Order: sequence, then structure tokens, then C-alpha cells
Amino acid sequence: MATSESYKSIIKKLDQLPLINQPADRVGMMQEILQWMGHPEARLRIIHIVGTNGKGSTGTMLANVLIENDYKVGHFSTPAVIDQREVITINNQNISETEFLETFLEILTEVKRHGGAFDTLTKFEWLTLMALVYFDQKDLDFVILEANFGGAQDATNAITNPFMVIFTKISTDHLGRLGKNLHEIAEIKAATIKKDALVISYPGQDLEVEKVLREKTVAVGAIWNDQPKPQITVLNSSPKGIHLNVNQMHELYLSLTGNYQANNLSTVIAALNMLETHGFAIEKDKAAQGLAYVKIKGRMEYDADRNILFDGAHNPEGIRGLVASLRSWHLPFKPTVILGLMDNNHVHEILEELLPQVATLIAVTPDNERGLSADALAAQAVLMSNVDVEIADDPSAAIQLARRMRESSRSLIVVTGSFYTLRAILSEDNF
Repeated sequence: MATSESYKSIIKKLDQLPLINQPADRVGMMQEILQWMGHPEARLRIIHIVGTNGKGSTGTMLANVLIENDYKVGHFSTPAVIDQREVITINNQNISETEFLETFLEILTEVKRHGGAFDTLTKFEWLTLMALVYFDQKDLDFVILEANFGGAQDATNAITNPFMVIFTKISTDHLGRLGKNLHEIAEIKAATIKKDALVISYPGQDLEVEKVLREKTVAVGAIWNDQPKPQITVLNSSPKGIHLNVNQMHELYLSLTGNYQANNLSTVIAALNMLETHGFAIEKDKAAQGLAYVKIKGRMEYDADRNILFDGAHNPEGIRGLVASLRSWHLPFKPTVILGLMDNNHVHEILEELLPQVATLIAVTPDNERGLSADALAAQAVLMSNVDVEIADDPSAAIQLARRMRESSRSLIVVTGSFYTLRAILSEDNF
């Protein structure tokens, strides 16, 4: 009980910290702390995943295939949806509360010994350090380490020896925070490429981005993947998953839904092929088994019993992927959509993509100080469309309203936008 209570108090404190911090050379500080901890990252075979969209899907697919092939895999993936321990897993098992607490205190002791304090670090920096220290104690074959939104100054870039760097789709979602244009954003993310690392890039990468990544790979002496990119064709899809054909030879079932997953899967297959060429055995049957049962909390997660889809599509690129999936399913009725967004410059673009696919939009305010108010979201939606728009006081009221509205049609309910909105609904005891 004491451990549980202590764990809860640490989580509460972590939640009060800023997620990230912009001042220069946070990575230098992280590397100094890793030195104090004995350089745990140096003993890990790290696959670093960097990009704007698709990091979670790519990382989880890759982890599942490696686990199914009898490798022991640590996975660091944010954000958590229900429980903070979700971000640090080994073979899909969350770190325990006891180990979470012990790892946190081990690092805090060193930080304080060197004159620092709890709030010296951001929440994401704490979680990154904890993952690396914890994984170092577990004799792992691989660590899949997903970056936050950054590159050069991302906390995960404190590692200096990644075995592989995988770039998912890079877009302008963080324009202004990372760079003034796509080229600058690509350069900042390319800073994660280190000497001798194997480098894989998303098959639909913008040509300008691809050029930046290739040039950085050559400049630092890394190894670019020059193998032909796997050709993935979607045969059919539904909210439950996708049937695909790979290189016109092999059929696969992927339990992640969303046609855009084809490109993420192509990235994963390219990474697996490169691992094979470097001596790691990957059996195709086991790979297929791993893909058939992959699930990600809050990312195109379909609850068949309730006919509800949860997807943390919080930027235009993510919403476009969601919309493409909704279209491809040829649903008998347009869905009821519960939407909660953060207050940023992308709201108009998100609504522009989403509203034509919606029967009713239920606006809700995310549980975060940066959340866009439901009133403001609804007002903007009303100006842009004739879609029926409702306002819910909170996420719980939103899901109840959505269920009442679709009683006669049994149409799909989609919960999307900020992960804070998804978390509030998925955390409901009676959900």
C-alpha cells in the first residue's frame, strides 16, 4: 500500500511539471545525468524512432514482431493514455509501480547529489532517463526509443550510439517550435543520426526531407537503407484491421486499422530487412503473427462491443489519416464524433478535413490548461459547416450524449483529438 501511495504521489508531481522545455542544451544536461548514472544508454541496442506522425504505430509494430521472434524488447513510447507506466514496457508489460518508484528515486538521488532538484527536469526528461536506467538493468536485446516532437534538443537525443534510427513521416506540425519551414524541421530531426547508425526513412517522405536525411547520413558516417522499399497494397479494411499484400507475394493481416498504416508497415518491414542483413534472425511466420495482434491504446483503437473508435489524431496529418480510413470503410451512416483539441493554429485545418465526414460533432474541452474550450471549438465548427454541433460539459457527458444520439442507427462513435480527451473517457469506471 505504501508503495502504491508513493507511486501515486510521484505521478502527481510529474504531472505538475512542464512536458518539455525549450532552453538550449537540455540534451547536454541529460547527457551529464546519464554520466552520473554510469551511462546506461551505452549498453543498450537502441532503435531510435523520430518523426511527426506514426512513431507509436511504427514502434509498436516493430516491437511486436521482434517479441514474437523471441527477442526481449524494451519500448519507450509517449504519451500514456490511462496509466503513466504504459510508456515504459518490456515485452508489452508495463514497468511495475515498485520499479517505477525505485528507478525514479535512484535518479533523483544522483540529481540532488550534484546540486539539482526534482524540477530541474521536465516530465519527458524524467521519463526518458527512467526508461534508459530501467532498461539497462533488464538484459534486453533491443530498446525501441520514441522521440517526443523534437530532434536535436529532444531528450531522447541524449543517446550517442543508436543502433538504428527510423524516421516516420516528417511534416510541419511543429512549425515555429522546431523550425520556420519543412527543411528546417527536417534538419533538426536529422540531428538524431549518429555515426555507424542504420538509417531507415518512411516511404512517403517528402523529397526535400529525404534529401536532408540522406545528406546528414553521409556527413556523419551512418548507413542509409538503399534496399527497395516494400510495396504494400491494401486489399480491404474495416474498423477491426487491414488485409494487405506485400510485394505482390505475401498477404498479411494487420490488427491496426487505418489505411495509412500501410506506409508505417513498409517502414517496419524495411527495418526488419535491414536487421536481417546485419545478422538478426526474423521468421516471416512469427512476424505475421506479431502484426496480427498488435494494438495501441488510443490510436485507431476500435471497441467492437460498443462500436466506438478511439484515435488521438491531434494534428492535420493525423486527422487526414483518420478521414481516409472512415471513407474507405463505406460506413452505412456517418459517425458521431467527439472532438477535443488543444488551442493551436491547426484547429481550422482539422475541422476542414473532419466535418464533411461527420453526422454530429460533439465538442468537449480537454482536461489541460492549453485545451481549446468546447464553446470556441463549437463556434468555429458552426461557422464552417451545416453539421449538427453539440457541446458537452465534460468527456463523460460527451460519451453519454453520443450514445443517446446514435441509439436508433448504431452508427460508429469516434473519439478523437487530444489524448487528454481520450484519457478522460477511457478512464471512466463504467466505460
